Amino acid sequence: MKEHFNWRRNEFQQIGTDYGSIDEVAAYDARMRKMRDVDAENRMILDAIRLKKESAVLEIGMGTGAFARAAAKVCAHVTALDVSTMMIDYASSKAREEKLENIDFYHAGFLSFDYPPQAYDAVVTGMALHHLPDVWKMVALEKIFSSLKAGGFFYLLDVVFDWGNGSPEEYFQRIIESEFEARPNLSRHISQEFSTTGWIMTGLLTRAGFIIESDVQSRGFLRSYCCRKPEKSRF
Repeated sequence: MKEHFNWRRNEFQQIGTDYGSIDEVAAYDARMRKMRDVDAENRMILDAIRLKKESAVLEIGMGTGAFARAAAKVCAHVTALDVSTMMIDYASSKAREEKLENIDFYHAGFLSFDYPPQAYDAVVTGMALHHLPDVWKMVALEKIFSSLKAGGFFYLLDVVFDWGNGSPEEYFQRIIESEFEARPNLSRHISQEFSTTGWIMTGLLTRAGFIIESDVQSRGFLRSYCCRKPEKSRF
């Protein structure tokens, strides 16, 4: 393809923190578990998407694989994607330690994965969609929608901004100061990454065809959405 016709986004180009070794990923995993109750978060997501023993789940941007492993213990099959080979190596090694054989790992992301149509009972992604600008978020959401079975669930957790009636500058300064100890990289995230606003995210999700069943904001910048594909939809 001629270079000037190559309009597709390269989602394998690093944005944000990169991890060059398994040891770095393990240290990141331990750090996150000190800051957050990862297991409780995963239980909450599993409750929201109502998995059954025969369910098939897709996780995009699975990171250390904590959710993929939790889901694999309660459903038939998990497909887990990440654009980081180090994350895949770490997550697959943890799955082997736990003797979980119903997870398939793929080096892929929102845009590059070959989504089978209407294949999944649920799709989950946490802290990954902000790596895409809004136009590519829309492309990703439409792909996710088409891969879900009718009535299937989409759970999204991400950094989503909302400064209400205030100014964005005051809002960003406030959340950076309040989160500095726990999230020292938040200022870099704001200046360099592609987190969007609450009103845009709502529009993207509904435009893709989803019904938003819950929309919960926490800490002023984290947002979780539990969405559902209608029983009857255009695709």
